[in-house]
Amino acid sequence: MLGRPLLRRRFRSAPIGRCPLDMSLAEMERVGDAFVGAAIIHSFLSPVSNKRSDGYGGSLPGRMRYPLEIAHAVRAVMPRGMPLGARITGNDWVEGGLTPDDAAAFARALKAAGVDFVCISSGGISAEARPTLVANTNVQFAEKVKREAGIVTRTVGLIAAPKQAEAIVAEGKADMVALARAMLDDPHWGWHAAHVLGVEIARPKQYQRAAPKVWVGATFRN
Repeated sequence: MLGRPLLRRRFRSAPIGRCPLDMSLAEMERVGDAFVGAAIIHSFLSPVSNKRSDGYGGSLPGRMRYPLEIAHAVRAVMPRGMPLGARITGNDWVEGGLTPDDAAAFARALKAAGVDFVCISSGGISAEARPTLVANTNVQFAEKVKREAGIVTRTVGLIAAPKQAEAIVAEGKADMVALARAMLDDPHWGWHAAHVLGVEIARPKQYQRAAPKVWVGATFRN
C-alpha cells in the first residue's frame, strides 16, 4: 500500500479520515503501471475531488488527461480483438460536480482512445451527493452518452425485473444492462429472466431437472 493518501488536494467534503493529497507525477506513473480502478480515475475526473493546479486539473480536458493516458496505455497492451470497457460516472449528484454533459464528453474521448464500451453509474464522490433513487436511476445518463458519444453503452442501477431490463435495451436507451444486488438476491436471475421472456437457454447438467420444460414447479413461481 502507498504510504500516504493520494489523488486529491484537501477538500472539505471528505467526512472522515485524512484528506488525500495530490499525487506526484512519479506516483501517477507508478499507480498507473500497477493498478488503476474506476474510483481512482473518477477522483481525477470529478471537479469535486480534483483540485490540482497543474495540467491534470482545472478544466475538463485537464481532468480527463490522466484517465485518458490510462486508457491509451491499457489499449496498447490488449489484443485488438479484445473489447475494452470503462466504468464512468454519469452524474456526481452534487452541486459543482461532474455533469451528464461531462460524461458524454469523456465517453467521446474514451472512444477515440480505443475504449469499446462504457458502463454508466453515478454518485459516490461525496457524502453530500443526493441521487434520485428510482427505477432505472442511470438510464437517462446512459441514453445521453449513447446518443452523443456514439459508443456502446451499458447501464446499471435499480434494474431488477426482466421486462424492465429488456425494455431498456429494446427501446435503444442502452446496449446492455448490468445487475448487482438483483443477482445477489436471485443468483439464477438470468434463467428466471429467460423464462419470463419466453426464451429457453442451456443449463449445466446438474440444473437441467429444474428447467421449466421438465419441472412443473417452475410454473408456480410468482
